[in-house]
Amino acid sequence: MDGDCGSYLPRRRRRARSCRGRILRHVSPPVGFLLSAFLGILSFPPVGIWPLAYAALVPFLTSAVSSTPRRALLWGYVSGFVFFAGILYWIGLNSGTAPTLAWTSAAAMVAILATIWAITAWAVSCTAKKSGLYWAAALFVALTIFFEVFWGTGEMGFPWAIWAVTQTGFLPAAQMAEIGDVYLISLWVLIINALLFLAWCVPQRRKRSLTTCALVFLVPVLFGAIRLYTFSMGPSVPVAAVQGNTPMEEKWQKSVEEIFDNYLALTESLTKTETVLAVWPETATPMPLRYRAWASRRLQMFADSSGISLFTGATDYKENGSTGMLPYNAAFLYQPGKREPFSYAKIHLVPFGERIPGQKFIPALGKIRLGQAEFRPGETPVVFPTVGRVPPFGCMICFEVLFPEIAADLVKGGAYLLANITEDGWYGNSSGPYQHLALTRLRAIAARRGIIRAANTGISALILPTGELKATLAYNQNGTVHGLLPAQTNISLAVRLARIWLPFYALLLMVVLAGMWNRGRRGRTAPKAA
Repeated sequence: MDGDCGSYLPRRRRRARSCRGRILRHVSPPVGFLLSAFLGILSFPPVGIWPLAYAALVPFLTSAVSSTPRRALLWGYVSGFVFFAGILYWIGLNSGTAPTLAWTSAAAMVAILATIWAITAWAVSCTAKKSGLYWAAALFVALTIFFEVFWGTGEMGFPWAIWAVTQTGFLPAAQMAEIGDVYLISLWVLIINALLFLAWCVPQRRKRSLTTCALVFLVPVLFGAIRLYTFSMGPSVPVAAVQGNTPMEEKWQKSVEEIFDNYLALTESLTKTETVLAVWPETATPMPLRYRAWASRRLQMFADSSGISLFTGATDYKENGSTGMLPYNAAFLYQPGKREPFSYAKIHLVPFGERIPGQKFIPALGKIRLGQAEFRPGETPVVFPTVGRVPPFGCMICFEVLFPEIAADLVKGGAYLLANITEDGWYGNSSGPYQHLALTRLRAIAARRGIIRAANTGISALILPTGELKATLAYNQNGTVHGLLPAQTNISLAVRLARIWLPFYALLLMVVLAGMWNRGRRGRTAPKAA
């Protein structure tokens, strides 16, 4: 009887029409689409009214089934543009490029992502009229989560505005990330929206829909609450993040020595604590450490004299016989008693910001200059070895923290801790740094690893494997944040399954489409939108 409330109701077409009439009396479709966009924006950080996420898309669904497919496509796109613009507007604030180019990039990104809402609205509208409301709700869930995973995969991937981010304000719900990564949280949020939509539009089955919704909500929350209470933390490691707060308008004009001295002075203050690992941000000092012997020597001398391992982001260059010196966005680890630092080069570069994507297939794209740094990608994740009380750990630079497979490779490679170094100062005190911190907390849960997060202008933090914030240093502050993080050895299910999410959700979408096709072939009906 799955979704087929019309199978035992006599005047199902009339009742479907009455449902549509009830929707339209309360809100017109354009207003419903836009209402979903604004509710969605408010549910994301930094506003973070997370309960809104559970019903934010109900107006979207009611508007889609009440509209013609063409009108649903149009208003789905408009509302999608508003939604993504409200979340990703900070891309246009990028002080590292010309304002015109920055805002053009932001508009292009939003315009592309808005097609997700447009296509979904069109598909829901068509399905409601041909197969019924239950199949429309099922397709909404499967299609939306597929798009979320699809746009988070590959060289062009940017899995930022995902519904899972809304639940960092409600950690019991966020704990399910250890099972199905961030996408399971998003799926859960979408299912709740779909069930509330059905409860509203199919009054004959409202009690069943609401009961199912309550169970879908409560079971993961109870699981998460138990995990938060019973999670076993590993041996404690005293660590620190250093936040030099170099203003972006000064970073590339200010004396490199002055910036370096500020960071080193802040790190020297940690010698009064038990810290064994201090982490500096991405490109903390704007220079290639490998070729600045004076700076590299001072960092090694500090590590030797203090016993503190020092990890910092920096640019790097490696010689290539045919093309000369190749630039990398890198990080270096200076350890007590070691002659040479270990290094790691960022694997997943920001598309169009750090590298023009597609060069693997069309090398000539690398000659296009849009103001990007044009780094070369690193080849493999690096797990830095144990030294003294510092356990093996891995690094994710900037938005690498968004990608399940990078953290998974580090954890499976033996990392007991993770570091995330970033430079969010390009975007000022906007939504960007707060959303980035929320995404990092979700990665800590999925990987079940503590994360040392160092950001030049903030927000730096020590994050527990449960996503809880052990300590933070606010945006636009100069200082350090230090404390104990556990060294974990367990491997979560999300880590083991990190590379299956795209095929898994593609399969889910195909199952729903196959079910719709089979239903239509058998000639069954369900409550349809008039």
